[in-house]
Amino acid sequence: ATRASAVEMAELEKAAVSAGQELGVSMGQSLDAIEALSKAGVTNADIMGGALPGALELAAAGNLAVADAAEIASATMTQFGLAGKDVTHIADLLAAGAGKAQGEVSDLSMALKQAGLVASQTGLSVEDAVGALAAFASAGLLGSDAGTSFRTMLLRLTPQSKEAADKMEELGIKAFDANGEFVGLAKYAQILQDRLGGLTTEQRNSALATVFGSDSIRAANILYTQGAKGIEEWTAKVNDSGYAAEIARVRMDNLNGDLTKLGASASNAANKIGTSLDPVLRGAAQGGRSLL
Repeated sequence: ATRASAVEMAELEKAAVSAGQELGVSMGQSLDAIEALSKAGVTNADIMGGALPGALELAAAGNLAVADAAEIASATMTQFGLAGKDVTHIADLLAAGAGKAQGEVSDLSMALKQAGLVASQTGLSVEDAVGALAAFASAGLLGSDAGTSFRTMLLRLTPQSKEAADKMEELGIKAFDANGEFVGLAKYAQILQDRLGGLTTEQRNSALATVFGSDSIRAANILYTQGAKGIEEWTAKVNDSGYAAEIARVRMDNLNGDLTKLGASASNAANKIGTSLDPVLRGAAQGGRSLL
């Protein structure tokens, strides 16, 4: 998967041991993460330069299998056109989103799986997308339901029917500027709040249903409720540098963490012994085969 030379593989194995020591991750688990990152296009240099520690921190902070955490970070990286060096930042965003709103990292992952690519194509940054999904989670909209509702809402920024276009024109709801670029999620949330705020509950629900349809009315209603201030606050909350590493450290600072680290160290020691005996054992196996 890595297409690494023997020298590079030795360096990756060394990085796998080093990155996992404080998190109780064995070399085998770290190598699984390296494989997942490599398959997503992360270079060996970026893996050793920060992508691997970021994936391991996400696993520890989100209580995930190491390989799963690497796949989640890699998928997010690909969706938003980021690089391997950004994996640590992605880990911070996802861990903070899960830690400061309802749900888990796995819920954010499922939401991004549904909405991430459309969000990126609309012009949202990964910070915008995770911030919005955290806002949705705080209102009880989580996982793939949140992602589906968010994706459909973004697609309906362009009217899907004459009725929807007429209603948006009537209310003055415009999602794109004069150059055809999305005005931004916070600004759009404020537009919804300003244009719909003077309506009765019945009128507002009817307008939202007409413009967004049943699949995305939940996401649109949360944007309306949050307004620019709420969306900006959630985006700032998830954009918390070092959050994943800190949560990982706290979760490992107990007896269970100590035992996990001990288990990983024992696994690494056994692997080292096995590797040192490899030439001898291979020779014995090859010699035994020649006798058959």
